[in-house]
Amino acid sequence: MKKADSNYDNLGHSTPMGPHLRKLVEEHLINDLKHYGVDKPGLKFDWSDSCIEGHDADFLDGSLENYSGIAVYDANDNIVADGWMEFILAGDFFLVYWDDLTTWQEDQQVSSKEQFGIPDHIWQQIPDDIKPTVKDELMKGSPFRKLD
Repeated sequence: MKKADSNYDNLGHSTPMGPHLRKLVEEHLINDLKHYGVDKPGLKFDWSDSCIEGHDADFLDGSLENYSGIAVYDANDNIVADGWMEFILAGDFFLVYWDDLTTWQEDQQVSSKEQFGIPDHIWQQIPDDIKPTVKDELMKGSPFRKLD
């Protein structure tokens, strides 16, 4: 499915991310896409419809939020995924993943991650000393964003 209005230049509400932070966030999201069957070279991000969802942190050369409205396209400008990202920041530990995600192949929706929360493959990457705090935050009913 081609999106004629894909926009790789307009960063939407994600403009506070500096180039180093944006590169790291995109790398994490691309790696996470592999767990959902999307593993293609040359993926491109369209942040133009990104929306801030109220949970932010300063990291590296900028700040970030748990943005929604993120679209990912292949090298031929075919949409392969869209969704909402989440992140964990605890001291030096930083991890970004898809909290809500729909994957696409041609004109067909392939899958949809509809349940918010930390998936098992992400939970396994969290250091054991951080997990209790993450679990406490999740049990409170508030989505986990950042640990101080």
